[in-house]
Amino acid sequence: MDMNGRGDGRRIKEHKRRTGNRRRRRQRRIFAGEILLLSVLLIIAFVKAAPLILHADGKDVGKDKSAGKDAQITEESDSSAVITLEASTTEQITLGEEYIEPGFTAKDKDGTDLTDQVQVDLSGLNRAGAQQIVYTVEDAKGREAKAAREIEVLPNTQYETSGLPICMYHYVYDKASPPDNLNANFIATDTLEEEIKYLKESDYYFPTWPEVRDYVDGKLLLPENSIVLCFDDDPRMIELGVPIFEKYQVPVTCFVITGYWESAEALEAYRSDYVNFETHSHYMHEGGGTIGHGGIYTALSDEEIVSDLWQSIQMCGNGNAFAYPFGDYTEEKIGALQTAGLLCAVTTENGKSYPGMNPYILPRIRMTDGQTLEQFIAKI
Repeated sequence: MDMNGRGDGRRIKEHKRRTGNRRRRRQRRIFAGEILLLSVLLIIAFVKAAPLILHADGKDVGKDKSAGKDAQITEESDSSAVITLEASTTEQITLGEEYIEPGFTAKDKDGTDLTDQVQVDLSGLNRAGAQQIVYTVEDAKGREAKAAREIEVLPNTQYETSGLPICMYHYVYDKASPPDNLNANFIATDTLEEEIKYLKESDYYFPTWPEVRDYVDGKLLLPENSIVLCFDDDPRMIELGVPIFEKYQVPVTCFVITGYWESAEALEAYRSDYVNFETHSHYMHEGGGTIGHGGIYTALSDEEIVSDLWQSIQMCGNGNAFAYPFGDYTEEKIGALQTAGLLCAVTTENGKSYPGMNPYILPRIRMTDGQTLEQFIAKI
């Protein structure tokens, strides 16, 4: 064989060796790719299956399919306890309607029955919307397990309630130095403190104005012992009451005639953690109308009312509620209050507020000087 023949043979062998190496590398890459793809598919399958698994150690979150689609298990700790919710045919309930529990059980991983130790929180049923009923129980080591049932609460204004008293005060004075113009709109500090103390000791709830709006719209259940305290006109006239509000940690609203003030900064000096400012108008607390007490409010255009309210709201720092000047109003002017962004408005008409009432014509209960505690309790 000549030299060229031997050279060709070596080249052929080298070509075959390289070709074989490339084939093996390609096969290894394909195999590695298949392994990677299989791993990804296994991870995806596990993630999809995870919500259907509830471990006894309570570390996973999922749904108990045997308990029905509304039984959402929400274990949040390492508790060994497991709560199982019975299936419910009720996915909706009307606000104020009695809830009938379909049932539940709870066990520790060693089989100990914990059902009678389960605490059920129904507070979510007090507000309209998508809510939860929450179930909690502790295992032998005090670790908490939770479960929750999803339920839709529908608005309702027809349930029975004793009503919400919105109290109307004006000025606070000290009997040791009574003002020259003392009248029924004033209340003595000792009388006020007696009333505030009673409310606090009786565990009264003091809703915010957004809560008052939701209450009359049938979207919120308030505790039966709820009350709103209002003082009209000028925070300087209730300065003697502020230490009482702070002592008992009771919030009140002062409806401010902001036109009496040079600036928002001057008004701010009278704000307290327990005295909230809302508008009693800027320049509308004066005569000029022909309705009721003759306040100018009812004689103004909607544009004039909105302009005045916006100025007052800016100084108050809040725009949730409005007290009609002199209590005068017309339903035709309610649109102006809505344009100004107000949630509620209160009159001087006597009575409690109830679900279904117009939120812009809410009555109040007048508080007067010399009333006894028994009279106060009877009013509210």
